[in-house]
Amino acid sequence: MKRKLTVREWMLLGVLAVLAAVSGYVMLFYIPTTAARDSALTETESCRLELEAAQLRLAEKRRMERELEEIFAREEEPRALADYDNLQPVMMELHTVLTGTEYSLSFGTVDTAQHIVRREISLSFTCSGYDTAKAVLQRLHDSLYRCMLSNITISLGQAADGGAAVSGSLVYFECQT
Repeated sequence: MKRKLTVREWMLLGVLAVLAAVSGYVMLFYIPTTAARDSALTETESCRLELEAAQLRLAEKRRMERELEEIFAREEEPRALADYDNLQPVMMELHTVLTGTEYSLSFGTVDTAQHIVRREISLSFTCSGYDTAKAVLQRLHDSLYRCMLSNITISLGQAADGGAAVSGSLVYFECQT
């Protein structure tokens, strides 16, 4: 008993075929293509960010190379880092530089976790005036041993004799072999 399909059934089969074709297109072509496109866009953005970071690192490297060339182009030889446990010579240097002032030193921790050792020293001194304080700080900066001055404050008229009171911190750098 074969029966013929009615027009309504043919229309429903047509709608079903169109629906199956659209679903097949979406599932087999549109979704994978969209996912691949989104993945490519994400990867492109990631590569762009990596390129920008690499360009920044390259610019910083070139700046540091120029700075090193300038340092080595000077007539004076750049100062090397002292070997680790350079405390006695540092103390002698500080005493020499701070002669003529009333000073106090407070030694902090010594950071030996890395190849470059950091020796922190809190410093305060009083002297006759601003020019003397500036000269002492300049001598500390230009010392034989590499150091960094930070948190420096100069208070004029605060010393007992009306001079300058200076406080701050020094970090001496030493090379651990």
